[in-house]
Amino acid sequence: MIKRVTNNFLKKKSSPIICFFGSMLVFAIILLGYSSSYAVAGVSYGTTKTNNFAASNLRYIRLTYPESTTFNIDGTNLNTTMKANANIQVATNSQSGFKLYISSSETSLKTSDGAAEIPYENLTTNLLQQSSVSANKWAIFIQKTGIEYIIPLCANDILTDNCKISESSTYTSLATPIIQYGTHIDMSAKPGTYSSKPLVLTAVINSGPTAELKINSVSPSVVPLDPTGHTVKNEAGQSLKHKMNIKIPMIERDFNVESYDYRKFKATAGGLDCPIDPTTFQKTNDEISFDCTVDFNNANPLFQVGQKTEVVVETIPYGYIYSKQDAIQFANSWADFGYTGTPQAFTFPITGKYKLEVMGASGGPRTASQQAFQWYYNKDFNPGLGGYSSGYKDFNAGDSVALFVGGRGESAIDAGHYSKLINYGGFNGGGNGAAGPLSYGNPDINWRNWGGAGGGGGTDIRPVSNIDYVTDTNFHIELRPAGSTEQLLNKGPWAPLDHGVYQAVFEVEGIPDSDFEGAVAYYDLNSSVDKQFLGVYPQKHGNFISVYFTYDPRQPAPQYMPNTAAEIRLKVKTTNTTARIKSMKIYELRNRIIVGGGGAGGSLIAGGGHGGGLIGGKPDFSGVTSDPYYPTFSMPDGANQTAGAGYGFGASAPVPDINLRSPAINALQVQGRSGAGGGWIGGYTGQGPYDQTMVGGSGSGGSGYIGGVTSGFTRKFDDNTSISPYWSNNFVYDGHDGSIRISYASYPGGTP
Repeated sequence: MIKRVTNNFLKKKSSPIICFFGSMLVFAIILLGYSSSYAVAGVSYGTTKTNNFAASNLRYIRLTYPESTTFNIDGTNLNTTMKANANIQVATNSQSGFKLYISSSETSLKTSDGAAEIPYENLTTNLLQQSSVSANKWAIFIQKTGIEYIIPLCANDILTDNCKISESSTYTSLATPIIQYGTHIDMSAKPGTYSSKPLVLTAVINSGPTAELKINSVSPSVVPLDPTGHTVKNEAGQSLKHKMNIKIPMIERDFNVESYDYRKFKATAGGLDCPIDPTTFQKTNDEISFDCTVDFNNANPLFQVGQKTEVVVETIPYGYIYSKQDAIQFANSWADFGYTGTPQAFTFPITGKYKLEVMGASGGPRTASQQAFQWYYNKDFNPGLGGYSSGYKDFNAGDSVALFVGGRGESAIDAGHYSKLINYGGFNGGGNGAAGPLSYGNPDINWRNWGGAGGGGGTDIRPVSNIDYVTDTNFHIELRPAGSTEQLLNKGPWAPLDHGVYQAVFEVEGIPDSDFEGAVAYYDLNSSVDKQFLGVYPQKHGNFISVYFTYDPRQPAPQYMPNTAAEIRLKVKTTNTTARIKSMKIYELRNRIIVGGGGAGGSLIAGGGHGGGLIGGKPDFSGVTSDPYYPTFSMPDGANQTAGAGYGFGASAPVPDINLRSPAINALQVQGRSGAGGGWIGGYTGQGPYDQTMVGGSGSGGSGYIGGVTSGFTRKFDDNTSISPYWSNNFVYDGHDGSIRISYASYPGGTP
């Protein structure tokens, strides 16, 4: 006997009150001198029992039933179906009525020694329209619209409508449903006492129209989606399903429920099945708790970011429903970062694995007049595109990274007579392109500044720099007076550095581009001995100045800078007394996590080399090798993992010499060379002096890098776009500036 009371209202066609009770059915077959005939001598009933169950909403259900029913058979009237009323009564004050089910853990009547049994008549799962019982079998009869049926005998843990023996759609003070037990005995039956396991009756109050039963909690409740509406993929490329824990209030108050298991419940999320994990199903305090897993990729249509959906739990045997509106929220699985010309930062919101995608910037484009010139089949001046790199890395919640999104290189200008000698490279290491005089025919008409475009900056994700040397006590600002031989804005900062390759990033104020003249960096400095770092390359974009330098292992430790090893100074004009440095951070470039190489600028001779891949692209020569000037063209190889112009920055083209600036020269002279792309290591361009021995050239692309991630992938652009999907609109790359995407590859609740 099991007795329960719920403490909840119900939502749909369900019940807040459920009653279980058991009764014993016994057939006593008594042998009379081994007589050849048997008959029903009578039916006797055990003690009548009444159970009352009430809920907090003042609804109740009352069941009255005999604790046992016994058939006494003595040997007359053989081969007759014998029936006896079950004597069950139901009462409820619920306006929505009730349902009554019958079940048993065993279908046969058996003798105490188990040597003989009487099987149940209907072992199907459907009602059987029949008013009699086959020989030596037993059955439970009900009536529907005056027709008798033998019901299937449901198992205790799985109830269906076909083992429903009575119901009402309104309240009733006393219902006496016609429910009969029946059997049919013949001479072949072995004499004895046959008993059933307790028949369990389950009474359920139907819910009212305003009733509601709420899910206590759903966790985790956030499902990240990619831009297409699909769930995110893990490192193995598997789309993740969503595993969540659901807690619902107990139907019953006490916890000794027999045969209580997950098969009584069905969970759905957004209308999709959420199969229950039976190993997680448990009763805790006042709750039932279980895990289930749903695949939101099966939704049609797919859910989109910003949507919400409900979770529903149905009770299979009783028909009532728990629900929680807006239990699941669909959120972005990604964060995109475009070009700003400044360092950016990202803090990881959860602990897990993330997919990192970076796209380098393209080189500068050709101008309208350059395009119209149609040099070498109108393919000239095409910029190199930035490379794509991706990979996976684990981060803890609260971890931060620095983001450097490369900027597009500057275009060669449409102008004449050297109005612009330098076409600047893009943010984060793009090399500068240079002007180039080209004269042919009548120089007064055809003179043009056919310069090479600037290279595109690389794009990378790197560890944050936690030290701002502006706040360091060793940092000093000193505006030098006009006429000073050094003309440096600052003295310092000093920074303790080991041997390595570095990028110092200054944020400044009050220094226009016209005032900036470069930078110097020392690993040791005193009045008599100034020891400078190798490969110092400054680059200014707005209020941010990057100074690239190498502290070569062959350079000894400092002697005159106590406890420090670096001092970086910015060379500026001293006319601006409001100039100041707001911050300065230093990054070891070999600690970068992932890099997308930048593309080189185009030139009149060739398209810029594409960035990315383990090796950056060479310039795309658009002409023919039979051209008489072909041997003088500069077509350098792209950077690789260990060689190139420098860590982080691409080479800049040499600027025209003043001796080549006469428009009176009536001959083909020199075209400007383009800047190379930045990257893990930046690409090359036409090196050497700016003279007539090298007609022109284009730069190569910077290399990508995937050494800081797992399952890494890097490549440069391929003109066959069918195998280059990363440059499509599905990614944020627009053919110009670089970009970064950080997305979940695992998250709480995500499971293959």
